[in-house]
Amino acid sequence: MSGYGTGTSSAQVAAAIEAASVVLPGEFTVDTLPPPALNLDRYARVTDLFGIKRDLVLASMAGPMAFWQPVRPVFSTSRAVAGSMTLTPLKTPSVLYLTGNLPGNTSITLSQSLAYPGASFEIAFDGSLGLFSFNLIGLNGGGLLSLLAGSRRRVFWDLATASWKQFS
Repeated sequence: MSGYGTGTSSAQVAAAIEAASVVLPGEFTVDTLPPPALNLDRYARVTDLFGIKRDLVLASMAGPMAFWQPVRPVFSTSRAVAGSMTLTPLKTPSVLYLTGNLPGNTSITLSQSLAYPGASFEIAFDGSLGLFSFNLIGLNGGGLLSLLAGSRRRVFWDLATASWKQFS
């Protein structure tokens, strides 16, 4: 007989504590996170947030949209870029300092996958070539922006329009 009451085992008590915890048991990658709508207000440990960071994400809801959002959403890194790339919330650092000699019309696509209200990217170019262009998928219906060496662009995910918008 256990000390938890008649008919209650320590395994049952441990399972009840785990079920009541605000942190989901185990560890996840961004791609293996469970549906956020089924885990609202609970945290999950991910091992590859922003590609390399171990941290917590929170299952949230705004209007009809359920999503995972990072507890600490700002993570920066420098990255040499030799060609086009896709930025995906939760998978790509939110602040990118791009370096290198970029070919003309390099395309940076903003993915809507895993986007959440308030997700943002700040993109700075510190390369040796003067100008390159990148597409912003979903930015007010799409658009082509240019980024000069030494300058930066900031974009955010807008829940009202379900699209990426540029900070002014």
